[in-house]
Amino acid sequence: GWGLTNESRHIMGESAKFLNGDCHHPHISMTDGKYDGKYLFINDKANSRVARIRLDIMKCDKMLTVPNVQAIHGLRLQKVPHTKYVFANAEFVIPHPNDGTTFDLQSKNSYTLFNVIDAEKMEMAFQVIVDGNLDNTDADYTGTYAAATCYNSEKAYDLGGMMRNERDWVVIFNIPRIEAASKAGKFETLGDSKVPVVDGREGSELTRYIPVPKNPHGCNTSSDGKYFIANGKVSPTVSMIEIAKLDDL
Repeated sequence: GWGLTNESRHIMGESAKFLNGDCHHPHISMTDGKYDGKYLFINDKANSRVARIRLDIMKCDKMLTVPNVQAIHGLRLQKVPHTKYVFANAEFVIPHPNDGTTFDLQSKNSYTLFNVIDAEKMEMAFQVIVDGNLDNTDADYTGTYAAATCYNSEKAYDLGGMMRNERDWVVIFNIPRIEAASKAGKFETLGDSKVPVVDGREGSELTRYIPVPKNPHGCNTSSDGKYFIANGKVSPTVSMIEIAKLDDL
């Protein structure tokens, strides 16, 4: 069966050691904001992986283990001009280096990452350090912005602590600025990974943090391209962020 044959184990690479998965959020590649039927991308939350399925042959042809993170959850694709990038949220804050020497989530060296994958090469393009836990994500219809819901702004260990603040936030990522910072060498690397890592914590020119009611979960772009929409999971609310105004932030 798949996962045991030589062909499939070659596709899985080092992650062939995992015989389980926890798939969420399958999405089909786009060109000019419309589905093009080329690829389907899907995440494995349990093992921090992203897989690509070729839709012309209906087979998985690439699989990537995302470094420096724990639990790839929300996954969406660049819509315009085409799916150059796969955007994947790592959910949980972990210490860096994650070698068991510390588990202080309040440390400045404990954080999670927004992950950008080259859709054609199925290789990491860059990663962005953020504040809080990331949940779901989506991209705009211009190729400029991606957004991600964030909970646990408290960086707490338990449910009570994670729900203490009345507001968390949506993180807005300026993709051209992040690309430029990476190309200009304004990045670091973590551990033995060579992936460029830029700092997008609050105050960075690469990101904006927009407060929304506590513990947002879903994140979608309206079909007319005007809004990022975030729904509360603890708060019974929906927040709409006007994309046209993001340039002014």
